[in-house]
Amino acid sequence: MPNIFGSLVFYSWPFVVLWLLSKYPVKQAIFFAFTLAILFLPNGFSVDYPLIPPIDRETLTSLSLAIFLFFKGKKFTLFPPGLPSKILIGYLIVLVISTWTNSDAFVIGNKFFPGLTQHDIFSTIVRTLLTLMPFFLGRYFLNNIEDNEKLFKTLVVMGLLYTPFMLVELRLSPQFHNWVYGYSNVEFVQQMRGDGYRPTVFYGHGLGLAFWISTCLIAAMALQRNRVRVSVFSTSKVMIYLCVILVLCKTWSAMGYALLAMLFIFKLKPVKQTKWALILALLVFSYPFAKTAGIFPDQAIVSNIQQYSADRAQSLRFRFENETILLARALERPYFGWNSWGRNRVYNQWGRDISVTDGRWIIELGINGFIGFIFYYAILLMPLFYAHKNIEKIKNPRHQVYFAVLTIILAICIIDSIPNTGMSIMHLLLAGALLGQAESLNKQKTQ
Repeated sequence: MPNIFGSLVFYSWPFVVLWLLSKYPVKQAIFFAFTLAILFLPNGFSVDYPLIPPIDRETLTSLSLAIFLFFKGKKFTLFPPGLPSKILIGYLIVLVISTWTNSDAFVIGNKFFPGLTQHDIFSTIVRTLLTLMPFFLGRYFLNNIEDNEKLFKTLVVMGLLYTPFMLVELRLSPQFHNWVYGYSNVEFVQQMRGDGYRPTVFYGHGLGLAFWISTCLIAAMALQRNRVRVSVFSTSKVMIYLCVILVLCKTWSAMGYALLAMLFIFKLKPVKQTKWALILALLVFSYPFAKTAGIFPDQAIVSNIQQYSADRAQSLRFRFENETILLARALERPYFGWNSWGRNRVYNQWGRDISVTDGRWIIELGINGFIGFIFYYAILLMPLFYAHKNIEKIKNPRHQVYFAVLTIILAICIIDSIPNTGMSIMHLLLAGALLGQAESLNKQKTQ
């Protein structure tokens, strides 16, 4: 539970969102609201009112924006005509079926799991719509390609402004959340790396913060490709600085993603970038099927990494072992999954949870089955399909660069959903923006 200041910040956030909408253009206000929420609001805290799902900092921002935009006359459509909307509706239908097929109650050890009811259907749909709200808003309001440069500049500046907090925690350990809000919701040992620490600030976890910084660095690469300065700083110096910060975050995956993006941005033309981004993102489908068939060489990978780092090998082995038992649980209900309330997790004979869910893919597979898994990733892959199909309609080379980099960011998010959760609300916003822009190009092509 947060202290008085933390509670004040959380409950006053809707008023901040309203102020942002009154002070800035809608596009900027939406971007500021979602990004500031994940960077500064209390993490791991939520309020649970009757009849609605728990409200945390992300859903609070989504709900506030949706309500205030409606009353300000900025009405938007959740499901405009087109294939992406049909996929979104299909995903919601899968969630309903998943709830219906989990109406049975059962007991494991001393833990009782009640059957799901119609209220759970309502709660699941509301929670999903709020979770996807950044995607909806990005698709509707950030659908102008000409806004991308300003969007990338803002992202880089916010990354730069966040780094002083990170540098303090690199020296003193992750303490800002505890200092300001009176509690810490992360396991301290997970943030220790070698003789130092991974910063978390208010983000929630060092892994997620490193991934966010890598996204800021990728945005800086796009600006550098177009020779655009960031305020008074040259973009090359900004890139070097963010690279140093990313290395200090001590997260190999985030560094690898940034290196991959650098190769794409500076070695390939934008059209090729969208092609390879789509190809790499499609690989996410092969992983769970390879794991299910038992042909993924997880033991060989662990053995190879063991030669270079025993700690990394142990961490990877632990991840693979948990994926194996969670996958076995998911295959007990392969089509529509186990749904919510922890029914998808693995428990010992006494009812104690012995599983750890890291990857978004195994979470989605366990909760909504293979059908839900396919629909969920189809939602994320559609922007990449549309982008690759329509990028050649963009005549301005500078706009092509930003558009292609959006596809790279989304592809990396999809890839990262294999070992981790993949994306924040800010990444969902960018994914929606990419889809909205690609759909606008598609309409121009058919006119």
